[in-house]
Amino acid sequence: MLNSRKCLQMVLLLLSLVLLIAACSKSADSGNAVAGPAENGTAGNGNAGTSGEDMLMFSYTLPTQYANWLRDKLWLPVVEERTNTKVEILDGGDGDQYYSNMDLRIGSGDFPDTGIVRLAQAEVYGAQGAFVDLKPIIEEHAPNIKRFMEEHPDYASLITSANGAIYGIMAEYPIIAEVIMYREDMFEKAGITKLPETIEELTDAFHKLKAHYKDDPDFYPFSGRENFIKFTELFLAGDGIEDGRVYGIYENGRGYDLYSPGFRRLIEWYAELYKEGLIDPEWVAGAATEESWQTKMLNGKGAVSYDYYTRPTWFMDNGGPDIDPDYRMNAMPYLKDINGNPSKPSAYFPRWREDRIMVINRDAADKAPGIVKFIDYLFSEEGQELVSWGIQGVTYEVVDGEKRYLLDFAEETYKPIGTPRWDFVNDQLHFPKPVDHDAFYQWNSDLVKSYASKFFANDAIRTYPVLKYTMEQIQVRANLVAKVKPQVTSNLVAFITGKRPMSEWDAFLAEMEKEGYKEIVAIDQAAFDAMQ
Repeated sequence: MLNSRKCLQMVLLLLSLVLLIAACSKSADSGNAVAGPAENGTAGNGNAGTSGEDMLMFSYTLPTQYANWLRDKLWLPVVEERTNTKVEILDGGDGDQYYSNMDLRIGSGDFPDTGIVRLAQAEVYGAQGAFVDLKPIIEEHAPNIKRFMEEHPDYASLITSANGAIYGIMAEYPIIAEVIMYREDMFEKAGITKLPETIEELTDAFHKLKAHYKDDPDFYPFSGRENFIKFTELFLAGDGIEDGRVYGIYENGRGYDLYSPGFRRLIEWYAELYKEGLIDPEWVAGAATEESWQTKMLNGKGAVSYDYYTRPTWFMDNGGPDIDPDYRMNAMPYLKDINGNPSKPSAYFPRWREDRIMVINRDAADKAPGIVKFIDYLFSEEGQELVSWGIQGVTYEVVDGEKRYLLDFAEETYKPIGTPRWDFVNDQLHFPKPVDHDAFYQWNSDLVKSYASKFFANDAIRTYPVLKYTMEQIQVRANLVAKVKPQVTSNLVAFITGKRPMSEWDAFLAEMEKEGYKEIVAIDQAAFDAMQ
């Protein structure tokens, strides 16, 4: 008798075959109408119900890694079937180079039917006539997008240009944050029986770990990659916007405010960690790579990190238990701030992604209503359910009124590129659409599911608005940031390592002002004020 997993695999295979046959039949027989959901404000996009001859086809370019992932999504052919649409997915390159490529393609007239650009690109090139104004199309053909905009006026404001046009539809990003991950087994061996709740208790845990593993000269309790300045939320030292005022160089809460009294205390805390060998000096020096950090955390050279929320699972799945049978990674609850209140870390990314704007080429204006209807379907209840949960009885079931996935997260997620999969990782870019946070938190490993909803839901994470800059502000700000931030970082490292005494803190602030620190903050303030 087949076990339940084999039965599920056969169901998935049969579903894929049915979709393929249906698509082929639709293309071959233009006389057969394709049934689909009606455009009723809750489901459907208006493309369905037409003949195969009238199928909407459009090209769509996005960063290469996301294009590769999108091609493998098994819900995509279902969306295409339901909307009588075919999407040609194009690779556009990765990283900052992708957006530079879009500048070149727009300028040369080689832009596809649709593509992903930054918000500033959408507005500048849109005002020059490169992109279709979607506002009247949304009004007439997209009831679900229209309703979403009405329910989220900050979203509507962001995508609406100064001239009143809407040149692109923006993607929503799930509310997540970094987590304080720790080696449970190492804590137990060091005699730490209670998880820290304050920065003082965390420091004490570092001391106990250092003492227990004193025979290993390469062991540092606190380790990481990239920017080592963490825990700004505990010292009330992060950048942000409060009561209409911008604090620090604005990074949506993931930066810091040099002028906060708590920020100096934070740097003094780091200096203590460095002096007593509690933090990886390679990390502080900016020499730690992702690979070196991973190796240290896998091999017991570090016990605590503050990083992306899925990282505890990554270490468990990528060799930790193989190296040490006792290896157990977990995430601890967020600590209390210096005033004894529950802290609120900032979201990993803003809720509205200014670098994920889907625009429509003016040369594809005749396709624009159909493309907008396609996206509108993803904003509908039916569309959101499909891309977030899949198909009832195949990918999820409903138990006591709640949805539960039937699939194995790891088995689906870790399939190699080019292998069709049911994948609902909605922090990946595919098409602009709302985020189902319950689905997002559930479509994870058991370890992540054990803390994701508890840590991130119910306003536990601080979110800040996205600022909309003019092109001139972007250029001036970028030049200033490129000059100021490296100097800020190098001086902070000097204070922490003892190469510069804390008595020179005020002199340091004056030096940064001279370089343009406050000018950047002023630009951020002007951008915020203009949006009000």
